[in-house]
Amino acid sequence: MNGMLDKYLYTSYLILIVFSYVLIGIIFYIVYKKQEDAPKVWKALFVLLMGIFSFSLTFNLSDKVIGVPILPLGVALLSWFLRRNGNEERWQRFRRFAWLGFFSNFIFLATSFLNTPLEALMFPKNEPSTYIMDVEKASLMATHPNTKEVTLNKEGLQRQMNKMKQKKIESESWYYGIKEESGYKEIFPYILTGTVPKKGRGLETLIFIEEDGKGLLITPNKGRQSYYRLDESILTGGVEGD
Repeated sequence: MNGMLDKYLYTSYLILIVFSYVLIGIIFYIVYKKQEDAPKVWKALFVLLMGIFSFSLTFNLSDKVIGVPILPLGVALLSWFLRRNGNEERWQRFRRFAWLGFFSNFIFLATSFLNTPLEALMFPKNEPSTYIMDVEKASLMATHPNTKEVTLNKEGLQRQMNKMKQKKIESESWYYGIKEESGYKEIFPYILTGTVPKKGRGLETLIFIEEDGKGLLITPNKGRQSYYRLDESILTGGVEGD
């Protein structure tokens, strides 16, 4: 059922993206056909693409960077270039395509807003499966030279994927926990590598494994860190249980 829902959401996500390009194409066709002295199609398309370049104000929305275009840099550059030597007529032939390029940014912006709730459903931030979709090629990497020799129990990780419990990040206690009388102690001495996140959002994630093998600290390149606890250790050979 979840697989079917993911496919439906992903299809909807792609449809919105394709729709934005189709809409721009339709507007371009209408503008081109209505222009009496229309330039060659490839030149008009090139001007449209140049017109897209702009200076944008960016802000974060649900861990997603949104850019709002405010200065039409491409239009300004084209206006200067095409008006050289007082050639106002040449600029008038291409002016509409240049501005269409700039206003295309707002079509893409609207698509981003429409896609935001779909992305939230497709890539829920609180679901470990968003960051760990496939563990077939997963392996361990030590973060400290004094870590114990252990192996990863892939089957145990896969079995508990949907049973992980999100917990509060105890950053302060972890900070003081690494300072012991006997020396430095690494709270998360292993990194889980080789996992595959959900496709479609460009996720890159660092996944740290707690010393007892029952804690995962997920640090994505988009969004906030999440800490999860498992019922059983996913490390074997040298790790003691709770």
